[in-house]
Amino acid sequence: MKTDIDKSARWRKLGWSSPFWELVRFYCSLRGNEQKKFLLDLKTKGGSPSATLTLLGLSPESIETLTDYIQYRTERLASAISNLRSEEEALAYCKAGNISWVVTKTKSRDHHQSSRCMIATVSHIAGEVCSSFKIGFEISPQRRCVWNRSGHLHVSVRNLDGAVPGLQNPFIIWEIKEYWGKTSGGSKMSDAVYECHLVGKEIRDCEQRASIKIFHAVFVDGREQWLSRKSDLARFLDLESQGLIDHLFVGRDVETQWEKVLKTVLKEAAAKKPNP
Repeated sequence: MKTDIDKSARWRKLGWSSPFWELVRFYCSLRGNEQKKFLLDLKTKGGSPSATLTLLGLSPESIETLTDYIQYRTERLASAISNLRSEEEALAYCKAGNISWVVTKTKSRDHHQSSRCMIATVSHIAGEVCSSFKIGFEISPQRRCVWNRSGHLHVSVRNLDGAVPGLQNPFIIWEIKEYWGKTSGGSKMSDAVYECHLVGKEIRDCEQRASIKIFHAVFVDGREQWLSRKSDLARFLDLESQGLIDHLFVGRDVETQWEKVLKTVLKEAAAKKPNP
């Protein structure tokens, strides 16, 4: 059975810097019927390219690719939504696995006191896997990651949520966006997408300059809030398809996929000489 990552291979082959992703961004900026009208306007009329097609400098083939991607995106979004967990479900997994977590406390009693159960789960699994490989790891870093390879220096634009084997020249990093509030999600969801987009783009640029590979994972969870921001969740899927995120873990994916994926990346890294 193919995983969502396997199914996204076609889109990753386009390359993260392909102009196609600008077209996807433009399409997603449209609202409601505007998207349908946009696709209709792109159709050739009487054998001549439409005005919109000419304006954007697109080929008929790119329109077919866009249509295919929109269908894939819709199916992938439905799958992602079905994986989202409630806070109670996420906590139940921690309890069953004897995983300790902390609660984010705020001064306002009216504000939901969210648990950090996704962070706890990701960190717990990473710790067990890395220990079995006898490799270092950093969870909940309070400083930024630094890469200095082949004369190229890069410092992460923000503190990340985890790194292997440490903050100096990590070849695996991850970010976690869990929101458990009982109210609708807000602009923080859009900010989360922007932050991961920025980190991913700078990492890909660093890879090209320094000839290295950095595995960028992102975890999202929180059914109530993400369901109110489906467009932002879909944007995360775009980043994964584009290749700015190597693996997007949504909700239950952390339970079923994180350990397997991490082991695979570590095995591949160990097989390379010299070691990362």
